Amino acid sequence: MSSSLQSLDAQIASVLSDWSITTTVLALVIAGFLIYPLVFSDEPDTHPLLLARQGTASAVRNKGESAIYRSPEVPHGYPLKTGLNVKDAGAPRWASGKDGDIRDIWREVQRGGQNGSDGKEVPKGLIMTVFGKEEVVEHSVEDLSKEIGIIGQHIKQAGVKKVAIYLPNSVEYLTTIFASAFYGVTPVLLPFNLPHPKLYELLNATGADGLICGAGTVPLDDVPKQAKNIKLLTWVVEKTSRHMDWNGAPDSAQGRLSVSVWHDVVEENRAKASAELPSNETGDKPGDVITVWQPVDPAAKPEIVSFTQENVVSAVAALISAVPPRQRLTPADLVLPADTFTHSYVLCQTFAALFTHCSLAINSVAVPGVDLNLARRGVAPTVIIASAETLAKLHQQEIGGISSGLQKFGKYTQDQAMVAGRMPTDGLLFKLIGPSSSGGEPGKLRLILTSDRLGAGSPPLTSTMLSDLRIFTRARIIYALTTAKVAGAVAQTNVFDYRRDDGAAHSHFGIPLSSVEIKVLSPGNDADVGAQEPKGELVVTGPAVAGGEVKLGVKGRPHGQANLASAPTNSASRLIGQK
Repeated sequence: MSSSLQSLDAQIASVLSDWSITTTVLALVIAGFLIYPLVFSDEPDTHPLLLARQGTASAVRNKGESAIYRSPEVPHGYPLKTGLNVKDAGAPRWASGKDGDIRDIWREVQRGGQNGSDGKEVPKGLIMTVFGKEEVVEHSVEDLSKEIGIIGQHIKQAGVKKVAIYLPNSVEYLTTIFASAFYGVTPVLLPFNLPHPKLYELLNATGADGLICGAGTVPLDDVPKQAKNIKLLTWVVEKTSRHMDWNGAPDSAQGRLSVSVWHDVVEENRAKASAELPSNETGDKPGDVITVWQPVDPAAKPEIVSFTQENVVSAVAALISAVPPRQRLTPADLVLPADTFTHSYVLCQTFAALFTHCSLAINSVAVPGVDLNLARRGVAPTVIIASAETLAKLHQQEIGGISSGLQKFGKYTQDQAMVAGRMPTDGLLFKLIGPSSSGGEPGKLRLILTSDRLGAGSPPLTSTMLSDLRIFTRARIIYALTTAKVAGAVAQTNVFDYRRDDGAAHSHFGIPLSSVEIKVLSPGNDADVGAQEPKGELVVTGPAVAGGEVKLGVKGRPHGQANLASAPTNSASRLIGQK
């Protein structure tokens, strides 16, 4: 044994006696080659084949139609996703659930902090409102449940069948939607900051007989004259203006218009109110959700769409499952809607956040084109729902700030990582770019959800712009195609799809959601839809579509393997499927 040790000691001494600085450098280089692949993986975030074959096409087609394109989540022959799979208390885990409705989304919020059927505590998300630069108010779920009951009864007792909501994003906005669902009232979601004549026109066109709006946003004397159906007007008054008397109807409307103040109604009834809301079995059947789609042409009439509860919950369920499991919304997320709830995509994503027990931050400045830094003041969201206008504005600001050679080189290295299918890491070269949008906390924001509003004037986002924005914000981006008569979205990109086409005028939109299916029509020319890349008018069907089917009014074509490209008649081609 001792001889073996002496022999080993002699060999080590011989090696060390010949050791030099050259030997040290060679040893470090060899160690670097061995360790680098383990520490700095060059593997893409997802396998390229998963991006190459995203959508699935049906095996057969009808004359004048293309094959039908679906999400791989719902293979052909199986039903599309129709709901939230809500299970009754005590039901076994393998039992199938019900589709549910909007009431079940709030019931899931109420379950937060309680023990589930498996004995484990259900995560509890926070709901907060951001005021100004620093003031953040957290809302108790129990108090909000009481407000839902109080406002719902207030609306119902007034005999209102359709209540119009004319508010910026606020907790009162969501409360009214849930109150309407629990008490059988149809909410009408009106775009905010409309000219008064346009507002009255929409109130009359939708048949609304109730109105909830910000104090002073509508001339009280004009309401009974211009919107004669309105029988209940409820002001939502800011704290700084609550010392004023907002009650009382004009003399000309006495007896046919009741005017109330939101916080007065709540305070007068809070003591006797219960957080227990009407059950789905014994309560009123929830009504539809009416939205207003504003076309790009101001002279054109807005499109009024009535979504059923089935439309909404199928869209919410599809948006939840469309994101890969490791990137889905979780209770650890703080979601900030930086776009208006009037847009069904934003509303459905907000419902998805509530249903998955995320924390929610609500800011009244949330509108298309809002400055992202302004919208996120006071909070550090991990997920942001933003408009295409906002991201286009952000891209212009950030790309204009890259001027020096070092910054351009730093961005080049980040671009190469994106081309390789990887999100860049926060290294020294990233700091050279110095994006103001990071807010000094790069890495906090992980996901941005944005959408193109078809026919509503959204600026086109190219794949190059989206790639740049991923670098600047350090967040993955999902880009969706939305239209008036489809709740949620028609299609949206894969969260790991970083591919770019520098020559394209518009980025692709990914594959259809699991709540819809898409086909291409060309009745007059079967050869167009029978080709390898069929082209024609895009048609969307499914449970998330108002009326079950809608023609998008745009021409399109599949691109690549089960991909679709769409374009308005006089615009550049836009991809709906994978590239």
